[in-house]
Amino acid sequence: MSSRSKRIILNITSSILTILIMFVSFFALVNIIFNIVFIRTNVKGFSMLPTLNQNVPSEDIDGDIVYINRFSDFSDSDIVVADVDWWTSGYIIKRLVGSPNDIIQIKDEGDQYSLYVNEKILYTKEKNSDTNYYYNSIYLTFFEKYPQNTTTNEAGEKCIKLNENEYLLIGDNWGHSTDCLTGGPAHKNDIIGRVDIIVPYGENQFRTLVSKMWNLIF
Repeated sequence: MSSRSKRIILNITSSILTILIMFVSFFALVNIIFNIVFIRTNVKGFSMLPTLNQNVPSEDIDGDIVYINRFSDFSDSDIVVADVDWWTSGYIIKRLVGSPNDIIQIKDEGDQYSLYVNEKILYTKEKNSDTNYYYNSIYLTFFEKYPQNTTTNEAGEKCIKLNENEYLLIGDNWGHSTDCLTGGPAHKNDIIGRVDIIVPYGENQFRTLVSKMWNLIF
């Protein structure tokens, strides 16, 4: 083999190794940053159905995997993870529906219940035995338990008033959720972060995570 051919092979080999090193270094750096920014945990229970754990066969099984962005801001309708003093079985994962100074009200509107934040509708729930229980036995009881968070609107209807540094977190699965309507408002320091990535139960975790990371980065 001529010296020219050897140089060509050496240059090609060197280029391939350089590309591989850059590729591995890039993903190693991304992985380090990813693990600094995010906390990984599994979701248990059915309080966030159908958003989370929709395909999980039992409440006792580690279900969907979520990645919590510990440095993110959060706002109404975000899913967040919190460490509240009234829940002793670990963290809670709920929907953030109210921030400091917000006025929240759940209204009975015939065939559905509607959740309003500052007189603007956030979402609705169809009436059934579960949502009826949640409205009558949990929501309406809130005002008796937390008079300091009770106010009235112009129509004289009772509403939840959040004070400074208070947030209202509730589960998507009304009637099967222990949340801030029973335990009282959460505080900012209780909230660990916002859920940015969800890997559904039963899916290939690595493939799904890489796909979601790619979309998040690019």
